[in-house]
Amino acid sequence: MRRSGVLSAFVAAGLAALSPSADAADPTGRFGLISDIHLDPFDPPSLAARLSDTDVRDWPTVFGALTEQAMSPWGSDSNFALMQSAVEAFAREAAGADFAIVPGDLLAHAFEQKAAEALGVAADAPSVREFAIKTTLFVGESLAAALPDRPVFLALGNNDSDCGDYEITPGGGYLAATRDMVRRLAGPDLVAADFDATYAAGGYYAVRHPGRPDTLILVVNDVLWSAKYRDACGTGGEAAAAAMMTWLANALARQKAAGDAVWIVHHIPWGIDPFSTAHSKAATCPARVVPFLRQPYADGYIQLLRTYRDIVQASYSGHVHMDDYRLLIDDAGKALGLQKIPPAISPIYGQNPGFEIVTYDPGTGIPTDFTTWYLANLDTASLAVAGDWQPEYTFTEAYALPQYSAESVARMIGDAEAGGPSADTFRRLYTVSHEPLSEADLPAYLCAIQHQEQADFTTCYCGG
Repeated sequence: MRRSGVLSAFVAAGLAALSPSADAADPTGRFGLISDIHLDPFDPPSLAARLSDTDVRDWPTVFGALTEQAMSPWGSDSNFALMQSAVEAFAREAAGADFAIVPGDLLAHAFEQKAAEALGVAADAPSVREFAIKTTLFVGESLAAALPDRPVFLALGNNDSDCGDYEITPGGGYLAATRDMVRRLAGPDLVAADFDATYAAGGYYAVRHPGRPDTLILVVNDVLWSAKYRDACGTGGEAAAAAMMTWLANALARQKAAGDAVWIVHHIPWGIDPFSTAHSKAATCPARVVPFLRQPYADGYIQLLRTYRDIVQASYSGHVHMDDYRLLIDDAGKALGLQKIPPAISPIYGQNPGFEIVTYDPGTGIPTDFTTWYLANLDTASLAVAGDWQPEYTFTEAYALPQYSAESVARMIGDAEAGGPSADTFRRLYTVSHEPLSEADLPAYLCAIQHQEQADFTTCYCGG
């Protein structure tokens, strides 16, 4: 018999029993980290037309008519079967968590093109825009059901738009239509007073950490800073990008002046794109180096992180779909800051689907460890065959380190560079125990973890 799942009714009643009682509170803080879901509502292709004509509140009924759907294979985005299994597993493992972080990309790749083909309209048709909004709301409501009465902090990814990939429109209809959902997920009592204005302007906002009143979580829409960004459906993209940088700088300055801490949540990692760099066909090594962000934002962002390194306790992004890290290192080689990149739910780039459960010290707010959970039977799972979600590894155990920290990750990467056991462990875990990262590509990835400015990465990767 097929399980009904948490998505069958957009209600959290079935999960309420999973929430811990007040007298069973865990002295260790915990939160869930799930990214790059990339829901593909075009499997089967005929499904899109039915969903497009249906109120999003009734989408569970439409999806409920599916009975034999196999979960998306490697090389595809997440269909309903995979998303439902992932959200159910996330709900179980994060049931006692304080909150969840979602670093973006709720929609499938090439969403507008697929929607236009499925609906038989032009890619810029109103029905395509409406379908993108409905799909976003459906994924958001599914996450809300997964963590009842828990804040969910959602950043926007490059696919999260009703215009196109890397084409979010500042002040546009997509932001207006998703704003209330994002506010409700984060918690109306936690979001900053300027939430409506900043989210509408560019999809970014500030929210108070639910377990640390002295800590501000800054949710940044760094798609606006991407080297690939185009304001294809508007005219204010560059002004919005500059305004967000000013907003971030001011927020960091205020927190430092108050002696308070900051967490940063965004979609695109710091620094350099190692995959594109390792596979570039450019004539020279320096020419092959591909930064994620454009100037002046690429260097400006890193400079802010360096300036405020003493108050930025944690950073989380997504985008690359793999289990990865970024370090902020000073000129003397000391690790100043750390960013964690969780694996994706979508297996489009060949990794196993995964998510993470992170522990943090409630007394300081500093993250201390994490466990990655992954889908071990993607090739056989379906709506009729339950997904086998297993703990893949815990950081401190996998790398024999005392805690998850910038210093520990620096030690792990140093061991990998020296050819130690961390090299093979990292290559295996990077792809979530599917096909390991190749030895030939490993240098690009190790350099990308440690060197966020283009010149420094180029020296590391190309020599100099």
